[in-house]
Amino acid sequence: MNPDLLPDWWDPYSSQPYKLQESDKPRTSVGNIIEYMKIAVSVLALGPFVALRYSFMKPFLSAPADAHDFVGLSVTPDTRFNDAIVDMVDDLNVRNLMVRVPCWEADQLEPYLELMNRLPDRDFAINILQSRDSIRDPDNWQRQVSQIVAGLSPRARTYQIGNAINRSKWGCRHSGQWLDLMDRAMRAINEIKNASNPIEVAGSSVIDFEPLVTLRTLFNFHPQQFDICASLLYINRRGSPDGRQYGVFNLERKIRLIAAMLAVSNVSGRRLWISETNWPLLDTKPYTPNSGHPRSTVDEATQADYLTHYFKIAWRSQLVERVYWWQLINPGYGLVDHRGGTLRKMPSYYAFKKLMEGTLVDAPKSNPRVNSTIS
Repeated sequence: MNPDLLPDWWDPYSSQPYKLQESDKPRTSVGNIIEYMKIAVSVLALGPFVALRYSFMKPFLSAPADAHDFVGLSVTPDTRFNDAIVDMVDDLNVRNLMVRVPCWEADQLEPYLELMNRLPDRDFAINILQSRDSIRDPDNWQRQVSQIVAGLSPRARTYQIGNAINRSKWGCRHSGQWLDLMDRAMRAINEIKNASNPIEVAGSSVIDFEPLVTLRTLFNFHPQQFDICASLLYINRRGSPDGRQYGVFNLERKIRLIAAMLAVSNVSGRRLWISETNWPLLDTKPYTPNSGHPRSTVDEATQADYLTHYFKIAWRSQLVERVYWWQLINPGYGLVDHRGGTLRKMPSYYAFKKLMEGTLVDAPKSNPRVNSTIS
């Protein structure tokens, strides 16, 4: 991101908005209450069908994907490190790359194109970040989406619309506002999309494990239709991938439940991506705001172990098409520490590389009797 264009609510160290004060989160506004009611209706109407799908879930994929198709990595252009980014992407031999492009930089796409053009044999997906102003000015949001997609396609074919849409600090006060943004984004994309310029769209960009919001974004009567369900499935607050939320859901079961909701979706294709995950590292403030909490942050060796375990669980499920680690360079949660202006590859870098060298494919497969594609 261009530091000269960063809004005052953006934290450049952790690459996310600053936390809002509780007084700035109007959970009891009329709009929020109406959206909560819609979520409740969705759960009551669809809950039995989701439960049935969960109980008898069959994989979306007929076989686990090859590591080079399955594993993805997020990168961020940086003139200080672009040469090193290209070298490390080659060293890791990772094919699928994700780049965040904030909507407020729709007029400043050159740095993104420069990095993408230096990696011509890689497949890029673009995550278009909403602004806190996007809800207030939907016409400008639609224009920004149009500029980004027109400017970066066909170099990038896939566009994830929005990020962390269930967190107020990112700009959406409730999931209904993201649905409105998605409708606007799809209008812009449909004007650009054609046979010679095929574009895939990913949503709904729910962060963490919040199944009620996820269900609302996957089944609704808005006109938008997207190709891929993108989930920012962070689980670090539960510790390891085997840690349970609500006493039931470890990573494997969380994936299964999201896939069950996707199976009943009327707006999304049957493709599931985990578009962001990582484990924040201890004692790395300000790059990780919660780095002082051992419950949700880990040391470097543990991060590397959890990274490996996470990718293998998702791969064995045969329900996830791709998983992206966020991101390559960041000392708070990435694979490489850049503090002091030098690059230090952390244990997670080498764990990621080992996955790409074949240990992912060597992992035990899921139950062999579950091997057909979902209808």
